[in-house]
Amino acid sequence: MAVVLKPFDYASDGFTVEHLNEGDERDFGAATDGLVAEGFVSEGDVDLDGETPVSPLKKRGK
Repeated sequence: MAVVLKPFDYASDGFTVEHLNEGDERDFGAATDGLVAEGFVSEGDVDLDGETPVSPLKKRGK
């Protein structure tokens, strides 16, 4: 599950648009990596007041 950091509109089925707010939790599937990279969601526990991870996240990549 990922936690929304910035409000945005999301259509999981490609048709029905849903407005997501800070703190909402969703499974974004394959879109998760891109949304994390753009700063819209976080995969770890977050402090929404400061938008900083509560627990360290594992870095992906090389």
